[in-house]
Amino acid sequence: MPKFLTFPIFLLMLSGIFLDNAAAQEEDSAAELAVDMVGSNDQDFLTSELVQYVFEESKGIYLPRYAREQKGLGREVERSEVQAGDVVFFQGSSLMSGIYIDNGRFVIVTSDGITERNLDKSSYWSDAYVGANRYPEEEFTVDDPAAQLAINSTGENNKDFITSELVQFIYDKTKNISLPRSASDQWLLGENIEQEHLQPGDVVFFQGTYLMSGIYIDNGRFVIVTSSGISERDMKTSDYWSSTYVGAKRYITETPVPARAGNDIVEQARSLIGSPYNQNGEDPENGFSTGTLVHYVYQEVTGSWLSKRPAGLYDAGKKINQDELQPGDIVFFKGSEGLISGIYTGDRQFIIASSSGVRERHLDYHTYYAERYAGAVRYPDELLKKSDPSTYADHENPVIREAIKYMGTPYLMTGSTHDAFDCSFLIQTVFRDAADVYLPRISYKQWEVGKTILEAGTDIYSIELDNHIKPGDVLYFSGTWQEDISHTAVYLGDDHIIHATGEEGETTISYMNEYWKEHFTGVKRFDDLTIQYDDGAVFEAYQLLGTEYHLGGASPEQGFDTGGLVQYVYNEGLNIDLPRYGDEQWQEGTEVSRGQIESGDLMFFQGSSLIPAVYIGNNQIIVATQFSGVAVIDLTTSAYWPPRYVGSRTYERSEEESREAQLAEAYSGESYAGTSGEFIKQVFEEGSGIILPATMDMLRQHGEKVHIEELERGDIMFFAGEDGGDTAELAAIYLGEGRFAAVLGETVAVTDMNTDQYWIERLLEGRRLTEQPL
Repeated sequence: MPKFLTFPIFLLMLSGIFLDNAAAQEEDSAAELAVDMVGSNDQDFLTSELVQYVFEESKGIYLPRYAREQKGLGREVERSEVQAGDVVFFQGSSLMSGIYIDNGRFVIVTSDGITERNLDKSSYWSDAYVGANRYPEEEFTVDDPAAQLAINSTGENNKDFITSELVQFIYDKTKNISLPRSASDQWLLGENIEQEHLQPGDVVFFQGTYLMSGIYIDNGRFVIVTSSGISERDMKTSDYWSSTYVGAKRYITETPVPARAGNDIVEQARSLIGSPYNQNGEDPENGFSTGTLVHYVYQEVTGSWLSKRPAGLYDAGKKINQDELQPGDIVFFKGSEGLISGIYTGDRQFIIASSSGVRERHLDYHTYYAERYAGAVRYPDELLKKSDPSTYADHENPVIREAIKYMGTPYLMTGSTHDAFDCSFLIQTVFRDAADVYLPRISYKQWEVGKTILEAGTDIYSIELDNHIKPGDVLYFSGTWQEDISHTAVYLGDDHIIHATGEEGETTISYMNEYWKEHFTGVKRFDDLTIQYDDGAVFEAYQLLGTEYHLGGASPEQGFDTGGLVQYVYNEGLNIDLPRYGDEQWQEGTEVSRGQIESGDLMFFQGSSLIPAVYIGNNQIIVATQFSGVAVIDLTTSAYWPPRYVGSRTYERSEEESREAQLAEAYSGESYAGTSGEFIKQVFEEGSGIILPATMDMLRQHGEKVHIEELERGDIMFFAGEDGGDTAELAAIYLGEGRFAAVLGETVAVTDMNTDQYWIERLLEGRRLTEQPL
């Protein structure tokens, strides 16, 4: 070949090589897409986000979002060996990345948009250049559906997944494997995988304040839920994630969750997972605190009212060691302001109301709880029964039965309505309604009355309460919110009380824990303070309690002033006509000393005029007051009435007249054609409107039987015939002092048994009508 042809041929060959290399570089899919995207940056990419997008779209390679993480992956390439599709890095105020094209050209995001720049022609980019990386497809293509979906899911956490819920969701969608909801449960399953053997789709675990799980991608990268959303992170480039890594699992096929002991307590607690946290909440809708969650679950399942306060729960329960824990036990941790509580579910896990809501946590993998574990208790059936209101619903003591009706009523300091009240109002109310005992409104004044069972200052730690007091007794406490007596409760037995308490926010059953023992003062019994209604005036006055005060009033319809009340109850209850006003009532009575006064007598006090009141026993009176109407006043605790006491009067009682007896006497000597039964029927119908049968057998079925020596005017008497026996042949109306009225022959006659033995021998029984017969 001629020499002059040699050089041109060489040039042609050399240009062919350059053309082939350029074609090879331009054929790189990442470089081609990068060139195509040059223009405006409509998606507001960062430099590294453009690189991430281009590699995912063109090669299915999922690079991290940030340039510093991208630089930590792949193979470093010398500047002289950079090829199309390699990623080039530049140091500005932060590390930047772009995609190399050829001959020094690369595509990168700048303030002008997605732009093409040249390393060889720009001193800025040449000086800022810090290296290049290559990401071979065979090394970076993800070939696992779980890893693929995890990458595709990065971005906002629209479903509010926790870390383990994202893993659960991805495995269910891509592999039809149902993993448990919590990371601690996921950790119990699958095959342990060493870090150097990790594959795409494996589940990686990290220890934060609780155990977290994520989906492994490749080369140290994984997807996990963070505060930023569903994020891609890298164990190789992040000190945090590398230091908190605890292991990995591989799930080839669905592995069932190990059987966990369950019970109704656990199932109820699990049903509340996801409920919000609320320090003042007590139900699923309003949320829970740690104590109210336990209270709610146990109340729903067992009916027991455990304390809403973790400290109260701990004190009342049976203490157990951690290695003795069983599902349904209550576990405790040291919080910033005292104990917090949760329900143990088995397998070292528990459910608790945390700041993120009701969640299931692990005793070992949640560092916060593992470091703060404080103990555990169990509530066996015998303890639950003591806190169950149904245990006391049929109690023999009526005060306890009445108190149980108020379980759950909100507590309100100084509250005095049935909608909300405080401790002393509860005591006052249940004793009044269940035992007719009228106690002062304030707890320290209640302490001044009744029988003292345990003196103030009794060392409660040295005695067994059940050996000294009985259910229905009332306990008093000092120093709870003020120095003196400030709280009170009804004793239920077995160291349990029922009370309206601000600590629990309601009327509830509580255990006599250390707090109550520290503040214990003494015990009272009020059985002897029950109002006795033997006296008619007391009975009538009691019926009028609560009637409004009205100056000049003398009837229930009008209301009462002091003199009007006394006049009314004496007339109705004793058939005694007293004058209208206190001064006049004082003049008519017989003076009686304070020490000899009896129930039903009148006590007088000096106001603007003389004020009469009905003495009802137990150093108490019923009087018409301007502010409370007809009310019970305790002279032991009242500061107003005792200094104004003037004296007492008693009035001669006359036997209450019977209208029937009066009518029967009025008929004496008159002819009567009917039977003695028909006479009785007529007299009662005329006298009090009571309709009775006329036949003897049916007449004997009405009223209550009365002993002969206890007969009173108006009672019905039955006599046998001359042949004796138990069959009544004659009915009569008793008139008192042995006399009776009956139809004898065809005449109404009055007969005296004291002078005629015949009738005494034939008297079968007496009966007293106490109500309208059916």
